[in-house]
Amino acid sequence: MPDIFSRSTDKFGGSFSADQATVVFPALIAQGGADAGLLMQNLQTTYSQQITRVYEVGSPTIYYVGGRTAGQSQVARVVGPRRIAQAFYSTYGDVCNARTNSLHFAFETGCGGLEGSRAAYTTHFVVLTTVSLGVSAEQMMINESLAFMFSSLVYN
Repeated sequence: MPDIFSRSTDKFGGSFSADQATVVFPALIAQGGADAGLLMQNLQTTYSQQITRVYEVGSPTIYYVGGRTAGQSQVARVVGPRRIAQAFYSTYGDVCNARTNSLHFAFETGCGGLEGSRAAYTTHFVVLTTVSLGVSAEQMMINESLAFMFSSLVYN
């Protein structure tokens, strides 16, 4: 029976929680660091590939040529424990470490023991490219924005 706005009543499709998200910096774990520990508030990642269109003269044929891949990540965090941040900057900020630097993040859902879903990704050849700092008078916390570049993104 329709509700008072003449809409069909909703049909419950299930529920899940979305409170399991992890970010792991494997290079820091190898140095004895914490999984995340960076008081991360937000993570945004973009991954793209170059595609060039090639046309043949005198023909309607089109070809796609796949080129290089590239990615960027942005992280918003609250500045926290110095030991963790110092190891993070010296590892991911050094372009000479790019060969071994990766970033792994996973998201898991579930509710009351019911099987949910999982999405996990790993970026390779990660280098920190930008650090921005800010503070607001209301909170008196130092907020930091970090930008990374990487060359490969793998769905695990």
